[in-house]
Amino acid sequence: MSANLVAATPPRQPFSPRQIAEFFFKPWLDEEGELTGYHACKACGKRRKHQPRSGYTNLVSHVRSAHPSFESEMRDASAAATGTLVPWVSQKASNRYSWMKWVVMGNLPLSFCESTETRQYSKLATVSVNTLVSNMEGVTKAVEKSIGEEMPEDFGIMLDGWSHGTEHYLAVY
Repeated sequence: MSANLVAATPPRQPFSPRQIAEFFFKPWLDEEGELTGYHACKACGKRRKHQPRSGYTNLVSHVRSAHPSFESEMRDASAAATGTLVPWVSQKASNRYSWMKWVVMGNLPLSFCESTETRQYSKLATVSVNTLVSNMEGVTKAVEKSIGEEMPEDFGIMLDGWSHGTEHYLAVY
């Protein structure tokens, strides 16, 4: 009988309770600027009790009930307010980006990421050369697509070259 029962895994939430609470609430201060133990909702002004290290259930339950479209609000506001989605980037993506940046900007061989010494002195999660190459190809294709969408149908390249003494210059317009 137990073999027939399968535990369904709940869908992964796009924002953690902490992210939701920090986005929607700010500490409520008294006249002297001291913490009162309450937090005020930035969207509607309602106060909720919250003690440090006690979890975010009380705050998140308010957000879920009073602001049902909170997920889209958070996505839109974070991108519009900061111009970046860094707070919502997964650790895995951030790790891969860090490896690519380190290898490319340092002009290092791709095998650098598999070196025992590199792994010993780096806090980045390990990555294989094949994975790194695959990620680099993916980034290249995404950049090519983005540039291709922005370029007009008809365009031209103009080259201009000149020299000054022993230095030679080439400009691309």
